[in-house]
Amino acid sequence: MESADNAPALPAGDALSTNGATIFADGATLVARPTPLRAALTGSAADVRIDASALAGVRVNDGDAYRGAVCDVEHSDGTLVVRFVPGDTAGPQQLDELVQALRSGRIPDSTSASGGAGAGDGDGASAGIPGFDLVGFDVETANQNWGSICQIGLVRVIDGVEVKRASWLCTPPKGMDQFDPSNVAIHGISAEDVAGQPSVAQRIDQLVDFVGDLPLVAHNAQFDATALRDACRAVGRDIPTVMFACTLAQSRAAKLDVANHRLPTLAEKFGVGLDNHHDACEDAAACAGIMVGLARDAGHEGSLMSYVHSTGFSMGVIAPERVTPVLRDRSGAARALQAELAHGGVVTPRGSNQHSPAADGSPATAADSSRPGARTAPSGEQERSARGPAPWQSVATPDTVPEPNPDADPNAPLYGHNVTLTGEFEPFDKGQLWAGIADQGGQVGKNVTKKTTILVTGEWATTTTKEKRARELMDKGQEIEIWPAQRLFDALGLEQPPF
Repeated sequence: MESADNAPALPAGDALSTNGATIFADGATLVARPTPLRAALTGSAADVRIDASALAGVRVNDGDAYRGAVCDVEHSDGTLVVRFVPGDTAGPQQLDELVQALRSGRIPDSTSASGGAGAGDGDGASAGIPGFDLVGFDVETANQNWGSICQIGLVRVIDGVEVKRASWLCTPPKGMDQFDPSNVAIHGISAEDVAGQPSVAQRIDQLVDFVGDLPLVAHNAQFDATALRDACRAVGRDIPTVMFACTLAQSRAAKLDVANHRLPTLAEKFGVGLDNHHDACEDAAACAGIMVGLARDAGHEGSLMSYVHSTGFSMGVIAPERVTPVLRDRSGAARALQAELAHGGVVTPRGSNQHSPAADGSPATAADSSRPGARTAPSGEQERSARGPAPWQSVATPDTVPEPNPDADPNAPLYGHNVTLTGEFEPFDKGQLWAGIADQGGQVGKNVTKKTTILVTGEWATTTTKEKRARELMDKGQEIEIWPAQRLFDALGLEQPPF
């Protein structure tokens, strides 16, 4: 380790994600803030704050491929133990540099980078939101296969203020590495640009380390979440368990006075810089800034999860079994279960990354391994994930049918209709589509019956039993409209890439 006299100060606004805490400088004070999971497990969300004058140094106990490094930050009142995930070799060095910078009086600048969260032009736009921590996330893809990731952008936000960015090019998974001219025309990244770059598997390892225990935020997050999971499956990598929120869903719910809900429009609305749309890092920064702007406009104080829950949505989850989308939770059950988990509860929602095997036979995930940085999963499950789900799993019918929204607009396209879905609707989850139908005042039907007025047909290899039944009823005089999937997406306002 370098001496305090020779140690460089950490770059402006830098923060460290460790195993269980985010560490940063607040003026002349070292702060260790527990992640939501660590706070839930220990029962305390209080920061550990150590004045620079009390710091004595850092003792590093190196880790290996199976055990992360452990650093003892020694100070006048004792020792702060900081643990890192396995493979994080840069973290201990950065922690040592931060401590030595504080000891020598070279206090890191805590201002955020321009263009992202906390950098807007409106009144109070630079004000933070204590506890509002997240990572803005965006990917660009080489072709129409959503797992063909060629660029990843990440922007870390702590207390509502941007503290760090990462932008990585990568080679897409083999078999998905052809660059479609239409995609290149959008983002400008070609096969030549990624030649010699690390593989997407290596970049996902870096993503997991960067994100730590924080939730992701993306625009039409189902796309980016599915892209990440698909890329993991394509390269045979463990799928990290991550919670996420969606600026598209949140901005629509906020009923903003905007022409549309595309990313550039929302960035302009909230005074967030977006000079190079479809650069993954700039888009990620815009997502982060928009989410902070939405929360600030709502007068929110607290975590991202509590903000999302307060607007009637549950958080989305990337897990080995599936991607659970951000959904409007009219009953409040999913939000209550997520909140209970975040505060140390043991009851877990169906379909979440925490659901126990006792309920539906899905693999159990221990609390520590369920954090976003978790890298392990039952080997059998990973083998199944690598091969992909059975065809019927992608069209499985959710358990609970949502009730029609009693306050829906009578002019909504699906108002008063009885709607049944058949086939596959990737990347959209059937539960997400059902929620959208119910939100417009439509009645969701699991099967085609004499009450059915609309059957929506997704992709499937053959004519489904539901479609055959609908056509039989139509031949008998029942009025049933058969819609293609795209018509439903349009009716629900679901945008597909590019955004």
